[in-house]
Amino acid sequence: MFSLKTHGIITGGLFAAIIVMAMAGSVLHDNGYIVDSSASQLAAKIIFFTLFVAFAFSIIPFGLKLFLAGQTAIGNGEVRIIRTVAAHQTGIVVGIWLFCSLGLAIAIPAAIQDGFFGDPGLRALGPSQGTLVVEPGISVDDMKRRSSLKIKGSADSVFADGGVFDVAIGDSGFSFSGVRYYFITTSRKDRAHVDMMSIGTSSRKGSRAELEAANATLRGRLVAGGWLAGHEVYRDEQDRMLHGGASRGPSGAVWRKGETVLHILERPIDDNAKADDPIDAGEWIQFVDLGRRGNWPGIERYVFEPAR
Repeated sequence: MFSLKTHGIITGGLFAAIIVMAMAGSVLHDNGYIVDSSASQLAAKIIFFTLFVAFAFSIIPFGLKLFLAGQTAIGNGEVRIIRTVAAHQTGIVVGIWLFCSLGLAIAIPAAIQDGFFGDPGLRALGPSQGTLVVEPGISVDDMKRRSSLKIKGSADSVFADGGVFDVAIGDSGFSFSGVRYYFITTSRKDRAHVDMMSIGTSSRKGSRAELEAANATLRGRLVAGGWLAGHEVYRDEQDRMLHGGASRGPSGAVWRKGETVLHILERPIDDNAKADDPIDAGEWIQFVDLGRRGNWPGIERYVFEPAR
């Protein structure tokens, strides 16, 4: 083990690092260098949790060294129990570290499962009521059979509910957590299969900046999941003139994988979002619409390709 002074420097340095990083993070966030996103929040949680654990572990040898130094200073250095502790201090520290590590090995997986390292908004919502397994074209019977969520429907083949759910998009491997509502319809020609659906993907309302961050995160997940980004093609002169001379529209809102089309959408949920400064004002939520490629309105105008 190191000397009392060295252990004091280690413990003090770790405590100072926690304070300095918290202050620096606050300044960088307030000046726009760190954006509000699930990725940045997760990184901050991991960094501070690691520093805190290291600080807590460093207190053990420092505290023991401080205790022994104090006992020696008051004349108890030759007392048998103090001499025994001093002779076996390394083993005592390692034993306490192992005991604490065992506790962490039990606590950390439970914390992860409980959402400690996830979105704080999701934890505030409470536990998920179940998983809805759905995709355009799936039979209503299969949707009900495969879902752990109790699905609410009507005689008009409209299925809708609000709460806290998880949604898996069929067998695509793509899913959403913290969904706040679903609205699923069948077509008049085929009541036995899902035609279109809308999913409230925002776990909570947020600012325009938070919405943009959520949209960027979702686009990144779609790219990683093998979805193709779609853009409109303006094929004739009149169409191009209506769009300022451009030959194609922006990509990033409409996506396709197989025969499923997904559209990222957003809407304001208060009057302030419709004020003179609609870009930054008010509160917003994200939602997505999904449908079958063959039934998607205007699909012939779109070209889908890997996102660049």
